[in-house]
Amino acid sequence: MCSMSWSLKTATRHGNLYRAIALLGLLLGLFFANEQVGSLFGKHAPAAGNRAMRSGYYLIDCANDGSSALRFVNPMPDSRYVYNEKYGWFDETHFDTGNPAQIIADVETAAANGGGIITISQSVRDGITGYTAHYLVSGDVAHEETIEVALGIYMDWSIRFEQWQGSLPRNLVGPFTPFSIEDLPTQYIGFIEDATGIERSAIFACFLGQVKTADAPPHLWLVEEPNTPADGVDLPHIERLTNKTFQPLILTADGWEHVNWPAPLRLNPLPSSQTTWIFDSEETWYLR
Repeated sequence: MCSMSWSLKTATRHGNLYRAIALLGLLLGLFFANEQVGSLFGKHAPAAGNRAMRSGYYLIDCANDGSSALRFVNPMPDSRYVYNEKYGWFDETHFDTGNPAQIIADVETAAANGGGIITISQSVRDGITGYTAHYLVSGDVAHEETIEVALGIYMDWSIRFEQWQGSLPRNLVGPFTPFSIEDLPTQYIGFIEDATGIERSAIFACFLGQVKTADAPPHLWLVEEPNTPADGVDLPHIERLTNKTFQPLILTADGWEHVNWPAPLRLNPLPSSQTTWIFDSEETWYLR
């Protein structure tokens, strides 16, 4: 009888101990969950341009998106290529090609100083070689025209850079590199990021939609064109997919088509002229 009583008391003590541990665990779980939720829902939500929080999750009130609802911002996937259902592929290595933030700053400085020359460089093949171009910025550029002038220069430079990549001998080692369908659209979004101060993940959350990890976009496409009766049997042929515009190129039921950016992301570049900017010169360099 004593043995049974001792066993019951021991079991009771053990049960109380287990319940206390479970209760403590629940309280700790609620505490940390509250801290995390509080951080996500406004306690420490960063401003849209705060790049220090690029890897975090937060809510944002998107300007000019036509909605009063808050949007949930996800960090960009840890992948070279990402895919968006409406706007296609993007290449992580091209968002900062040519350093658009520096171009904007250099144009602003040149204009403030009454005009000047700015330089844009980009290395390839792990720095073995690279491309540099120089542009004259007019002293007539007003401060409020800085972004439009910088975009005009950046677009011109981007086209020249892709052409440079497609020339000998570089096209021998990267035949599918110049004007890949994702290159110029990615660089456009990279410029928008630096021009607006809105971080990349917030741009996708507010205006483009979320992205997912993706394989490399297609470089070749099988084309079937109907022949006339005199031509005989229809024979498909292979074409290389290229995109020489800054608009996304996506596959639709009617084939590959360009789509426009949403209105809040459309910037108008100022074209080259004596009162804006002029291309000056370019060069190829090796092992700087």
